Amino acid sequence: VFTYEHDLWSVPARGGQALRLTSYPGTENFAKFSPDGKWLAFTGSYDGPIAVYVMPAEGGDPVRLTYTPGGALAVGWTPDGKRVVFRSMHENVVGRDPNLYFVDREGSAPERFPLDRGVLCSFSPDGKKILYNRRGNEEYYWKRYKGGQYTDILLYDFGTKRFTPITEYFGKNAYPMW
Repeated sequence: VFTYEHDLWSVPARGGQALRLTSYPGTENFAKFSPDGKWLAFTGSYDGPIAVYVMPAEGGDPVRLTYTPGGALAVGWTPDGKRVVFRSMHENVVGRDPNLYFVDREGSAPERFPLDRGVLCSFSPDGKKILYNRRGNEEYYWKRYKGGQYTDILLYDFGTKRFTPITEYFGKNAYPMW
């Protein structure tokens, strides 16, 4: 699934004709498949701040999951496919780095990750650990940039509540994947 003309489109991995999934007034982007491939979580801008929505992967009506005043950006899914992960700055007084949150696919109040902040994450297959970007801007474009917006990758263990740095390079270490 990809975004073109502010709408979501799907195309088979082997190639072929793209199928438009959305055509609502507004913008849809950052689509993420659920682990079972049946659902899409995405960021939409329809009425007010950006919010996280879900819809069947083959298309259908989107359902809004978040109503945070600071907006919300879809990041991914928990391994069991029951919760969508998003990032938001709605609890931040200083809007520098967002926090990561869970919300149930069926709808619920947001639940904050047990981390001080977070940008992107990837769960271990058993859901007990995550690789994540704690801070930074994953989409900066400055060649050889080494400033304060660089991203680093850490490992967090939900059971032991321990953090382990994974990367040591002071530069772009974005989009962690298990």
